[in-house]
Amino acid sequence: MKNLYNFCLFILFVILTQSLNAQQLIDVKDITLKLKFDWAKKQAIGSETITLRPLQASKTVRLDAGMLAIESVSMNAKALVFNYDGSDKNDGLEIVLDKIYQPDEELILKIEYRTNFQNRADPMNIGGSFGKGLRFFEPTTTTPRKRKQIWSSGEPENNRYWLPGNEDMADIHTTTLIATVEKPLMFIANGHLVSTKENQDGTQTFEYQSKLPHPHYLSFFVVGEYVNIKKEFNKIPINNFAYPDEKEAATATVELLPEMMKFISKKLDYPYPFDQYSQVVVQDYPFPGLNGQHGASILSDNYIDDEGVHKDYKYLWDGVAVQALAAQWFGNLIMPESWEHIWLNNAFTQYFAGLFSAHDNGKAEYLIYFLPFEKGNVLNDWNAGYKHPIVVDKTDDVNSFSADNYSKFRGALVLRMLQKEVGEQNWWKAIQLYVKENANKQVNTSDFQRAIEAVAGESYQWFFDQWIYKIGLPVFEITKKYDATNQQLTLLVKQVQKPDSTSVYPQVDFFQGKVDIEIDKQIKTLILQPSAENIFVFSLPKEPRLLNFDYNDIWICEKSFEKPFEELIYQIENDSSVLGRILAINEIVKNIENPLVNKEQFYEVLRKEISTESYWRYRLNCLSSLRNTLPLPYDDKTIAMLLNIIKTDKPWMKTSALWMLGNTKNEKYAPVYIHALQDKSDRVINAAAIALGKTKSADAFEVLINLDKKPSWKNQSRISALNGLQQLGDIRAADFALECLKDKQSPRWYLATPVWDYPFAAAQTLAALGKSDLGYPIIFERFKLSLKENDVNDIFQNVQLIIILADKRGEEIFALLKEKYKEEPQILEAVLQYEVQFQEAIK
Repeated sequence: MKNLYNFCLFILFVILTQSLNAQQLIDVKDITLKLKFDWAKKQAIGSETITLRPLQASKTVRLDAGMLAIESVSMNAKALVFNYDGSDKNDGLEIVLDKIYQPDEELILKIEYRTNFQNRADPMNIGGSFGKGLRFFEPTTTTPRKRKQIWSSGEPENNRYWLPGNEDMADIHTTTLIATVEKPLMFIANGHLVSTKENQDGTQTFEYQSKLPHPHYLSFFVVGEYVNIKKEFNKIPINNFAYPDEKEAATATVELLPEMMKFISKKLDYPYPFDQYSQVVVQDYPFPGLNGQHGASILSDNYIDDEGVHKDYKYLWDGVAVQALAAQWFGNLIMPESWEHIWLNNAFTQYFAGLFSAHDNGKAEYLIYFLPFEKGNVLNDWNAGYKHPIVVDKTDDVNSFSADNYSKFRGALVLRMLQKEVGEQNWWKAIQLYVKENANKQVNTSDFQRAIEAVAGESYQWFFDQWIYKIGLPVFEITKKYDATNQQLTLLVKQVQKPDSTSVYPQVDFFQGKVDIEIDKQIKTLILQPSAENIFVFSLPKEPRLLNFDYNDIWICEKSFEKPFEELIYQIENDSSVLGRILAINEIVKNIENPLVNKEQFYEVLRKEISTESYWRYRLNCLSSLRNTLPLPYDDKTIAMLLNIIKTDKPWMKTSALWMLGNTKNEKYAPVYIHALQDKSDRVINAAAIALGKTKSADAFEVLINLDKKPSWKNQSRISALNGLQQLGDIRAADFALECLKDKQSPRWYLATPVWDYPFAAAQTLAALGKSDLGYPIIFERFKLSLKENDVNDIFQNVQLIIILADKRGEEIFALLKEKYKEEPQILEAVLQYEVQFQEAIK
């Protein structure tokens, strides 16, 4: 029997090996690339030397190329015949060799080419988009402060648009990237900067070498004007490439990077795996970005804030930086063998972002901020009908599969459930074993499972089947009953989820695993069996006042557990889990009009919670719930509480209190708002400006106009002034808003939203004042120039501004857009969507 089992394993190995060889016909060893750039044509001119060997006897080599202009292919200085139709299909470049070469023979091919494909902005995501290949930037009429820059976007299989190669993730190789750019531009790429050469024509040539093999998609480069803010940890250089005029802000932004490196290294018991790390910020790159490149990470330049803004948003952007850094272990040190196992990258990087946030800010920050965001994305996908396993046998759509929420958010939540199953000590032993055993290797999910089982000493196949290889979402209905005579509490947990009859994937009928419950502040772990009903009985001398199922919300699930108002109030005041308290608050808010809800008692409890020493984000949640449910006019206790918060509390609490007090529109609080305009936090200043505008105070106009003079990062003071003037409704503000709309030179974000981007706030203010007719001719002229300059980002920024202005004359732009993009269906679809938005706006 044992021999038969071994024979079956051998046959399976042969089949898998043959399948792999059938997919991967070459093994690339090294790529050396020389680059120059034609800015006018937005092209890269490349000379590539690619060293490879065939995996089976062959007279041809096939490479992935994306809409390139291949000028020549040679080997040993002899021209080779090649076949290429200029498309981007897999293995599209066929090179005919001079003879049949065997698997043990190494070939060195030289390819001369130009890029043709232009990576343009996504018109529906003007705040940032990845695209594929190379994106070029230069100053334009609409955005003269736009920086001269190029960046590459390679994940998942998009480096072919600037670099011929093998996009198969299983094929790893070293690289040397050499590029010549005009001063003062820099070239930044994978690996070590080996040399910088000054040329007589005013250019510089940079050479980077990456000596550790990595998949094709992780190669990258950026061209731009940068200054390097150097940090280090354990003598490992940390390079932070930022814009020269943002050096001070960038220094504040990257302060915690050494601590992040220390934290991950310690948790994994594995030092940072390379001899340096680099971050580089670029324009028009989306939040939160990808999971890093090889030995480096590209991030959105919106990551850079001055010290004050970064302190307000460290919870957001520091998580992005941790994700990118963690990818150097999960994705670079340990590389998944195929895209079907990409969750081994994405889940771990998201997991470590939440872990570091808890380390740096406290566990409550993870529970209140990170966890609901992760879970919300997962549940939204599920309820929208988007369902697939985390790992599939084969995906035909690598782009969608690698970028959706399953590999990242669902994967991170699954890791935390597995952590609960195996226990804290075994979990970290298993993770450390997984990293050590698989360092500098390519892995699949079975390798990870083996590490877990080796440490735990038992099989977790049921867990991997349930959460990784199958689909499903448990829906729990929880009821409880206390028998005073027998002093027994009975907890009934039903699983009422229904199978998806439309799915082709294997599904979980009923779920199993450990689940924590809280009974009067005592935490107990239950073992849920895979059945429709689970009944748990507890001997208790009296009926518990607090019962919290799935303590700290570990499970990916939906659940209903009806409780009377009094029990929910008790839970708010006594639950040891901050999530349990928030859950109880949300249940009351949802049923606030129920006659059984004592509103005054609820409001009093919220005020009490707001005034405690609890973590600020929990108190912020309480304050928001109070604002959303307490009707005007506010009582004296509430007003006194709000005034005290504005005077003494943390920035986000002050901001929320100002929003709430501003709802009174009472002019007597104008001095409070004017004083708050001197706060260090721009969040507070913005809320104070809006509240001041709502008072219609006679002093408000002059104060708000002068607020524009207050120095701030990316003109937040101007945005706050415009927001306040919009609420004030004073027609005199139209001139100021118009000047802001005309201004193309002041620093700004390019996020196409009135909250962050002052031209958009200016357009919104003009529209609110009924003066869109003044702004429309300005934006229409910019729009026509942007059509000529052919910058998609500029074109659709202007489109969005015209929609905000809602001037009926704006209808004329859509005929121009339809003509320009009549041969480009994807952009035309965006045009039609914007036209619908415009028609709604002018109604």
